[in-house]
Parts: sequence; C-alpha cells; structure tokens
Amino acid sequence: MFRGIYKGSLPPIDPSSIHHVENLADQLQDKDYYSVEWNKYFDQSRDITLPGTENTFRIYESNVDVVNDGYLFVFLHGGGYTSLSWSLVVDRIKKQNFDKNVRMMCYDCRGHGETKTSDDSNLSIETMVDDCATLINYYQDQIIGDCNTNKGDGKEDDGDETKERLKVIIVGHSMGGAVVIKTSYTNKINNLFGLIVIDVVEGTALLALSSMKSILAKRPKSFDSIKDAIKWSISSNIVKNIESARVSVPSQIKLNPEDGKYHWIAHLEKTDKYWNDWFLGLSKEFLSSRALKLLILAGTDRLDRELTIAQMQGKFQLILLPLCGHVIQEDDPKSTSDTLIEFIKRLK
Repeated sequence: MFRGIYKGSLPPIDPSSIHHVENLADQLQDKDYYSVEWNKYFDQSRDITLPGTENTFRIYESNVDVVNDGYLFVFLHGGGYTSLSWSLVVDRIKKQNFDKNVRMMCYDCRGHGETKTSDDSNLSIETMVDDCATLINYYQDQIIGDCNTNKGDGKEDDGDETKERLKVIIVGHSMGGAVVIKTSYTNKINNLFGLIVIDVVEGTALLALSSMKSILAKRPKSFDSIKDAIKWSISSNIVKNIESARVSVPSQIKLNPEDGKYHWIAHLEKTDKYWNDWFLGLSKEFLSSRALKLLILAGTDRLDRELTIAQMQGKFQLILLPLCGHVIQEDDPKSTSDTLIEFIKRLK
C-alpha cells in the first residue's frame, strides 16, 4: 500500500552541499582542530535512569516543546560513536522544520558516551533491543507524557481527544541501524510509525566482519589531546566534515588520569562475540517491519540480493548519497536532514 510513497523521487542533491574534499586534511591548519560543545546543536541533555535498573542513559533533545500532533525522531548511533554524531542533522532539522511539529531525541547506547549501565560490556543484540524499546516507551510515557499534562499555562489537561501522540520514527546508523531494525521487528515500541536505516545491510555487513578486527587494531589506542583525535578522524577519512568532527569525536574519548592520555570510551574490540548477531537476519526483519521504511546508503554496492529485489518491487524507499563515507549523517548532514524532512512530508 506504500508502494507509491517508496517509489517517489526526491529532489536532486546539490553536490556543492556535500562537505567532501578529496584531501580535507591538507586544506586545514592546526587551529582548525578545536572542539565544540553539544549545546551548540541541541536544546538540552538529561540522564534517564530506567525504573528497576541501574541503567542510566544520556539523552540529547531538541524541540522539546513539541508534545503532540507531530513526530518524534529517535536517533541511534553506530558502534564507537555517540549521540553527537547526529548533531548537525538535528540542528538542521530544527532550523528547517517550519511547522514546528518534530521533536528529536538521541541517546548514547550502553558502553558508549556518557551512558552508564550495570554491564557496559554487554552489547548483545537482545540487550540493546531491550534498551531501545524500554527507553523509547519510557520517554514517551514519562517525559513527553508529563509535558503534556503540565504545560505551565495554568490550565488543566482537558483530555482533548483530538490531540494525537507523537508518531515515532526511529533512525539508526550502522550498529544503531541493526538495533532499530530488530527492535521494530519485535513490535515493542509504542506508536512506531517510521523506520530509517543508514548504511547497514546484512550481506555486506557480515562480509565486512572478517576485516573488522584488523581495522580496529590499526587505529590509535590513545591520543595526547582532543585536537589530535579530531585531526586523526579527518586525516584517516573516518569523518569527511570538520564541523561534525569537532563535536562528535571528543564525545568518543575520555581522559585517563593515570597516563594523561585520551582513550576510547567504547571498547569495540572486546565486543566481537556479538557482531554476527547484530547483523544476521537484518534484511528479512527490515522488510517485515510494519513501519514505513527508508534505507539511506552511500552506494548501491552495499545492497545485498534480498534487498535489491525488494527495492525493485517497491517495498521500501532507497536514497543514495554516493559522495559520503560510512558515517553519512556526519559527512553530509544537509542531504541527510533534507531526506528525513521529506520523509515526513510524504506521510502527511
């Protein structure tokens, strides 16, 4: 029934909007590698401890005054990254969403960023799916729900049934993409409306696992300064956008007082026993989701056979951003945010 939506075309992407320079590091000077705080892009942050647990999740929010008759974007980052990899996308959606009907929330997955749980090393897909569903439902009921009943306007909630709860759209990149697919498949998220996955496909992800250990082994174990970490991310082409690197990279590392160096917060090399389960069965589960589906990739070579056939049949919408690396939302936040806004427009 959504075939017409999925086969629709988006406006062409303006190549000049993409922060892509073949040798970006060669264009920058040492003074360009400075950090930027999260509050330049988000309205606020808070820590949420889930009831009955020792799990406290760091979340970042924007457009917090939107509590009904609109949409709630929930963003999940990839392995090793944090919520702040979505900074520029969230900021642009906030500035472009003239209807003021979109609320946005990002959270640091367990073992990442500022989130603290009873077992930060447990990155099993079952645990992360439970985290995702439980946190999103709690956020809808307790955070947004409280805002709905206490708007500070001196009026009691009149139970106006014409006001609808926010429709939830979950967006995940890489590891986060696997989590949102598998969480959607469980049907445990209340009021789930849309499923958007960025640069993760079962077939290519499983094939890449064999080289993942060597890739992680080659990256620096520590940095002398935050500036050095930002510089490395650009010179190694991990991120192709210096503005995004300034806010996202510092959140991935932490100062170790013992050696005075900055070390990675997420210990991805110790999670290898979970990798296969992150991606196994993704294509079938993605296609089985009842939510409206959008897949954003950096190239068609990332599509596996099952998704290629399904896309030709109009079972989901596919958007290609070919000048990006793996971290699409950081490399090209303009096209990413424009795509998400257009996704909402199609649903009205």
